[in-house]
Amino acid sequence: METKDIVTLVGIIFTFLVGATGLFISLWNTRKTTFINAITSSRIKYIQDIRNSISEYCGLFYRYKILLDHESTLSNEKLEVLKSIDKLKYQIMLFLNPEDDTWDNKIITLIEELRLKIDENPEAQIKELITITQYLLKLEWEGAKLESRKGLVTNKEKRNLSKKYFKKYLNHKNEA
Repeated sequence: METKDIVTLVGIIFTFLVGATGLFISLWNTRKTTFINAITSSRIKYIQDIRNSISEYCGLFYRYKILLDHESTLSNEKLEVLKSIDKLKYQIMLFLNPEDDTWDNKIITLIEELRLKIDENPEAQIKELITITQYLLKLEWEGAKLESRKGLVTNKEKRNLSKKYFKKYLNHKNEA
């Protein structure tokens, strides 16, 4: 085998290795991008679903209060509103993680308190539920933006982001 043949063979092998490496990196990046896009779009859908459910839940409480103020008996309309409130209560609870003491457990507690105090004036609890949900949704949105920019986010980054927005929520709550 001549030197020229050896150089050609080394060149072919090197070209093959570079091509195979490029292909591997390309496939890996594609899988990573697909995964991140799926997570980000699921997170955005979660934000929309929880926002819609919480807003409908709060709206039904106002509707029930209006009915309560104008009707002394338990009408069919009141029963339908109560049925919708109960359905949404459980639907919202299923969106949330009962092991998350920072956000989700507080929302679950507020939802349960609201339902127990339905015949009272729930305005303060509704306002609190809306406020904590706004901060949770802002946290989720910032997390989705971070994931879309950076890719996979570490647990430490998630905790830091959560602490940041929980602190903002507590500051807002203390100022009110």
